[in-house]
Amino acid sequence: YFQSDMDWMDLSGDLEVVIGPYEVYEDNLMGCKAAFESFICVVDHESSRQLAAIAEHTREMEAALPLSDRYRYGGRGDDSPIKVVNLLYSAGDAKAGVQTAAFNLPNDERVREAKGSKKVLLKNVMKAKFEKCWIPIVRQALSEKDLARVSFDAYFTHVLLHEISHGLGPGKIIKHSAETTVNRELKDLYPTIEECKADVLGMILCEYLIGRGVLPGELAETLHASNLGGMFRSIRFGIDEAHGGGVAIQLNYLLEKDAFRTDAKGRFCVNDRKISGAMKDLAAELLRIEAEGDYEGASAFAGKYRFINPAVQAVLDRLSDVPVDIRPVYPVEKDLDTEAE
Repeated sequence: YFQSDMDWMDLSGDLEVVIGPYEVYEDNLMGCKAAFESFICVVDHESSRQLAAIAEHTREMEAALPLSDRYRYGGRGDDSPIKVVNLLYSAGDAKAGVQTAAFNLPNDERVREAKGSKKVLLKNVMKAKFEKCWIPIVRQALSEKDLARVSFDAYFTHVLLHEISHGLGPGKIIKHSAETTVNRELKDLYPTIEECKADVLGMILCEYLIGRGVLPGELAETLHASNLGGMFRSIRFGIDEAHGGGVAIQLNYLLEKDAFRTDAKGRFCVNDRKISGAMKDLAAELLRIEAEGDYEGASAFAGKYRFINPAVQAVLDRLSDVPVDIRPVYPVEKDLDTEAE
């Protein structure tokens, strides 16, 4: 699939098509066996152009990471095309269970070294999740102050920076004087640590780009409240799932650091004075674990923070009538079923 991935990086036109084995979330043994998936999408060229400016800052975003110079092995490509699309059809692993709102591919480190990676945001999927799941959840989870600070733009932008963050930080690393990769060393814990890393880097890079004037300043007011609300959506996927487990780590770490709090009604709020610093500290620890290929450290970190906090469980108990996720219905399938009959 190497040549296929190289060619896919150069794909342009009105359609965005992905077919192949990519994600390893289903492999709970070693985290290395990929499942087949397929996406067929129509490109939103205007929205893609609006976001293209962010990709121009990939190198400086990499330099801005809270990562020691001794862990900066380099080598990943700078190319970072961004596509905003509307999903027409998905199949295989992409259709099973929790629906993907965006993806960053390919995962092959050889391709990433040569050409970087492509970020694809499924805008119609994101809007459906926001309307059907996100809004009902945040009404139960957030304090009145932070509920007023939730926005789709903050959600959309964080998802974009989350996907960009998968292509930043350690990839190929040196351990015991030999070249290896982060996913090979972290094994079954890699999906959870990597999803957690991408979430956290996405937040600190949003703030970085706001400070640089690349993103609008008004986004700063809605960023952290929207992210906090979204955590309660992701954690419902289960803490043994990579995204849900990564969110559990974030929630418990940030509660411990007093960056998140609960009010008298048991609803969550952001401590604006501490959230940015705590996010950077968490990012630094996750990046260190990846850069060192520290499986034991990853296991200890997940063991300490990957659990359901009682305050979180109290919120989850109030969400029994809110769907965990959307289920796509494709008109083409209905047409095929009709023809079969």
